[in-house]
Amino acid sequence: MAALGLLLLAAGPAAARNYPGATTSSPISLSADGRYLWSVNPGADNVSVIYTRTNRVIRKIKVGDEPESVAVDPNNRYAYVANAGSGSVTVIRITRARGKTLRARTDRRAGRRGQIATGSEPWNVVVSPNGRRVFVANSGQDTITVIDGTRPRRRGGVIGHVNLKSSRCNDPDRTRHFQPRGIAVSKNNRRVLVSSFFSWVRPGGQQGTDTGREGVVCRLNVSSRSKRIRSYRVRSKVAIGPQVTGFTVDATGDGVPDPTSAFPNQMQSIVIRGNQAYLPNIAASPTGPLRFNVDTQAFVNVLDGASSGSTRDASAAKFANLHLGARQPEAGKKKLFFANVWGIAFTKRSGSGNAYVISSGSDLVVKMNVDGSGKLTNTVDADTTRYIDLNDPANPATQGGNAGKFPQGIAINRQGTRAYVSNFVSRNISVIDLTQDRVIKVIRTAPLPGPGTPEEVVTVGAEIFFSSRGIFNRPAGTTVSTTERLSSEGWQSCSSCHFEGLTDSIVWQFGVGPRKSVPLNATFNPNNPADQRVLNYSAIFDEVEDFEANIRNVSGPGALAAALPCTLPPPATSTLDPNHGLLIGDDGNFNVAPCVLNAFAKANAGRAQHTVTLPGSGTQVPALTALREWVKLAVRTPKGPSKSSRLPNRLTSRQISQGRTLFTQAGCAGCHVGGKWTIATKDFASPPAGTEIFTETTPPATFGAPIGAQYLNRFLRDIGSFNLGVRGGPNPLGANVGAIEKASGAINAAGVAGPAPDALGQDYNGDGRGIGYNVPSLLGIDASPPFYHNGACESLACVVGNVKHRTQNGRQPDRLPNARDRALVVKFLQSIDARTKP
Repeated sequence: MAALGLLLLAAGPAAARNYPGATTSSPISLSADGRYLWSVNPGADNVSVIYTRTNRVIRKIKVGDEPESVAVDPNNRYAYVANAGSGSVTVIRITRARGKTLRARTDRRAGRRGQIATGSEPWNVVVSPNGRRVFVANSGQDTITVIDGTRPRRRGGVIGHVNLKSSRCNDPDRTRHFQPRGIAVSKNNRRVLVSSFFSWVRPGGQQGTDTGREGVVCRLNVSSRSKRIRSYRVRSKVAIGPQVTGFTVDATGDGVPDPTSAFPNQMQSIVIRGNQAYLPNIAASPTGPLRFNVDTQAFVNVLDGASSGSTRDASAAKFANLHLGARQPEAGKKKLFFANVWGIAFTKRSGSGNAYVISSGSDLVVKMNVDGSGKLTNTVDADTTRYIDLNDPANPATQGGNAGKFPQGIAINRQGTRAYVSNFVSRNISVIDLTQDRVIKVIRTAPLPGPGTPEEVVTVGAEIFFSSRGIFNRPAGTTVSTTERLSSEGWQSCSSCHFEGLTDSIVWQFGVGPRKSVPLNATFNPNNPADQRVLNYSAIFDEVEDFEANIRNVSGPGALAAALPCTLPPPATSTLDPNHGLLIGDDGNFNVAPCVLNAFAKANAGRAQHTVTLPGSGTQVPALTALREWVKLAVRTPKGPSKSSRLPNRLTSRQISQGRTLFTQAGCAGCHVGGKWTIATKDFASPPAGTEIFTETTPPATFGAPIGAQYLNRFLRDIGSFNLGVRGGPNPLGANVGAIEKASGAINAAGVAGPAPDALGQDYNGDGRGIGYNVPSLLGIDASPPFYHNGACESLACVVGNVKHRTQNGRQPDRLPNARDRALVVKFLQSIDARTKP
């Protein structure tokens, strides 16, 4: 497989024996001769093969459930597809690859009928440059599967599995869920680099702070000719520290802007170029105040020594924050920031050249310079770098059916003249002429849903969820913006904090206190979509549509400086911005904002809103309603570790059964029950009764500013988790890395932060309410570290080890004093997914 554009094509028609550069995992891959482009279609469970001389799809091949990555050996003999949903790699045998004729099909003699079992949630697959070995990153199993690329049919094709969970890469806590994701192999076939998808608390660090965590890359030393798994060993852990973002905020209120920092997170891919490795990621800056142009950043971190074996973080000298290059766009272009950088490709394998980075949230490809030392810089100046818009409605090449939405993979040809970008939501591939930096063709790889179908609504919901911009219908007489409504200048999207609808693992300093991004897979019961939970850790929302407030006030610019008259008073005026958000005036007027946006007093479902019409359809789909339907029907719960006896970190039926019994006997089912695995069930029609709603206010004289947040008290439970695991606090736990219980202070138009009040979770006003938290779900819980609202635990072992939690803060006996019993309960928790019987 080509290393996302590092590939040089072999001269003439003969097949190459080796890729001339390093290789990396990707949803899209060029063959070694450059003639064939392979791209996964996760929604259709197949792969498309495109003949690059005509840019036409010549084959579609059925694979496993939810293919996420494809790799091709350098001799055009096999292609390998990682199927995250089915826990397998599909082996495709290529029997003819000449010109536009390619014959290929699933090799039913490999593995079990063409499917090699690898372990849970295999997200990425890569072939070594010499084609001899195939490496698979099993995100749910914490392993790397090593497949014999010379004989994938022999003995199931698997040489063995490298266990990252029990390795030095998972130190200092080997009970953590490492979740390997991006994977790359060096040109000399001796080094494998694999990223942990989430960052972890660094030594001396703390959740909820800009410098509290670090990214992790695991380096393996390998011998690609050896058939013994002992020849594939974990060699070292590479920590990637936080960096100054280049953006400032007056966090202290002294009138002097303070530099902000961020740490790498959500590291989906890793690309080796020469002796450097590049990690595009959604960097996190969680210290309050929570503000769109501070909290998520567009980092590309750089490692030195990627091939030589002395791998180390070189980010201080060579990394780039792409957002800095968006501050002043090129003439004639919109000011758009580069949300959710996801992949990177290079025009040259070494020396000076250009890098092209995918901004998946903003539907852009960002152009950067790279010098001989591997340093990335903007193409224009300190404030400006070029971007290519895949989804510009004013350009016929990128409008309607030609729009590229939510790009996830990129490959560049040998000459550095063509880039191919796979777009997940729009189900197509954008072909870019790199000599002019423009889209010249779009190749459809899967059909869009039929007009008027439920799938059409869900697809629109995906478009809203993943986009940082949004393009909406524009009825006659509309004067407000119908683009870029989802965040301020394309800075971030819902998916910036909820990868695939799950979580980014970050503890953010919200206005109600430190809160980990909640995975959305348990918002609705996967087996009963009518069964919804009450939302947020403090039960402050009761509808998915309530997150309109986040679109406007966190991702968007917030309130207007001056109020506008309301069309349907009361109130008489409103500071809601008519150019942002999805809701419009309740009289259906597109040119005004709603008069009121309230989580409880007025139901937000079904209100007048902007609509989207997909290409080829005449249906106007309500955007906010579609967002809810996507969350309800499309967010997949990750599967627990496999039970296969051949795999490390496996679960056995006996362990699960024993753990379930202990879980029940310990009283855990009192709070974690039913198909959502929580008692937090919405059992009323919105809005809730006024008697259900309470307001917690902190005394201004003591804490500087009141919280004033409304919540539904009867859904709160107290297990003694306020200030849990905070260093020096009254509630120690584990390594004491929990975020301190302070809410994010408000910030004014001048960028000055106000004082931070105490967080929700305590009874400040003496009314006997507001104590504790809304019970979280256990559905797929193992894939969503850290745990507790303030991230006090980085492993489930830490959670089960909390005696206050086990006893409901002393209200019941401790029935899990035995460490062996607690370990079995952890095994059961790891197994809970959508298939688990409540």
